[in-house]
Amino acid sequence: MIDKYLISNCLFIIDEFNEKFENKSIDELKHFADLNFCEADLVVRLGYPFRQMASFNMQGTSRDIVVPKKDFIIEVKYLRNFTSNPQIKSRAAKLVWKEAFQKDYEWLTTEITSGQKGRRAFVIGWFNAVERFSQLMQLGEGAGMYPKINQEKLRLFPFLTHKADSDKTRDIFYKYEQAFVEKSIPIKGYQEEVTCIFLGKPEDRFHFAIYY
Repeated sequence: MIDKYLISNCLFIIDEFNEKFENKSIDELKHFADLNFCEADLVVRLGYPFRQMASFNMQGTSRDIVVPKKDFIIEVKYLRNFTSNPQIKSRAAKLVWKEAFQKDYEWLTTEITSGQKGRRAFVIGWFNAVERFSQLMQLGEGAGMYPKINQEKLRLFPFLTHKADSDKTRDIFYKYEQAFVEKSIPIKGYQEEVTCIFLGKPEDRFHFAIYY
């Protein structure tokens, strides 16, 4: 199944970045994450073990990694901060929800409900260089620095939770105790489910969430 290939490779990638940034500061890590690494870099790393069996399509609507012999299709998203103003040194902006997550997640659920469970995956990866995942992914209901949590969005990230006395995105944090554990996310209106596994520990320099 597709998860067996991906989990092993993701763990090697985490090890790679742990070694690369072992003696680097968080500021150095974030600078690299925002300016010196891109989605194509992650796609190549994830697809490398498939060697010549894989094709890579990183433009337009084509899927990122296709392995015809195994009937595998993998969509990849790399999360980072950015700014369109080169005069601003602080980089905090993030992709809108649809582009960062919704579009590819809906593709995956359509594939799963069409009988492709185990042969399709959506992988998101990010450097562990910010305090909260909500600094990389839009999890709020509206605009503003610390909006109210959109609970429908949050349910799609079973490795996250928030403080019991707060409903603000600034109080979302990782459930590291649930890392490396498969979690099921119901697909509304269907019996099928999406499986999610989060890979990462607090000290790891890179994190993954694999949906399949």
